[in-house]
Amino acid sequence: MSPASERTTKALLYVRVSTEEQADKGASLEAQEQALMVEAVRRGYDFEVVREEGKSAKSIQGRDKLVEALDLLDKHKADVLMAVRMDRLSRDVGDVAALMRRSKRRGWGIILSGERIDTTPDGEFRTHLDAALAQRERGMIGVRTREGMAQRKAEGKHMGRSVDKAFLPTYQRVLSLHADGESLNAIARMLNSEDVPTAKGGKWYPSTVRAIVTSETAKALVA
Repeated sequence: MSPASERTTKALLYVRVSTEEQADKGASLEAQEQALMVEAVRRGYDFEVVREEGKSAKSIQGRDKLVEALDLLDKHKADVLMAVRMDRLSRDVGDVAALMRRSKRRGWGIILSGERIDTTPDGEFRTHLDAALAQRERGMIGVRTREGMAQRKAEGKHMGRSVDKAFLPTYQRVLSLHADGESLNAIARMLNSEDVPTAKGGKWYPSTVRAIVTSETAKALVA
């Protein structure tokens, strides 16, 4: 393995305050620097702090320290640009989009510790891994649900929804009519002509009858 491949990832920790923010402790250079140093150490990065004081984030123009940092990244003398939030880099949408394109084109990453944005290869890997694990878990939930239902059915346990006692005679009548060969349309017309309400108090339709006769509850009652 070559010495170059063994080089530790180097991050530039960019901290910035405008003149108006200098009195705000939460936005101070020291607060930003401390947060970024903790994150860089956690990741095992070498790092260098880039401080820009009294500079607005209206655009990248006029911020010499950030321009110098970007030049170092483009020349592969550093690997990652870190900031606590995107507004530390710029509040201009065009600037932000350009930075993202530039980092991808030149092969360096952006990490915004306070916004959980990480465009480094490791960050993208973790994003894909999290998505894959989430997809696997969704699949496993479906498998466990089907297995549980099959087990309960094998044990003879009722799998359908419970039927309200007041509606049970109507429910059983529908099943009986269907078993006698009445069509879904005929059953719906008959119940509507007798002003028999559905479980929800509405009118009967063939689809309403079908929902009853094909339900797990119906299968359990017939069994």
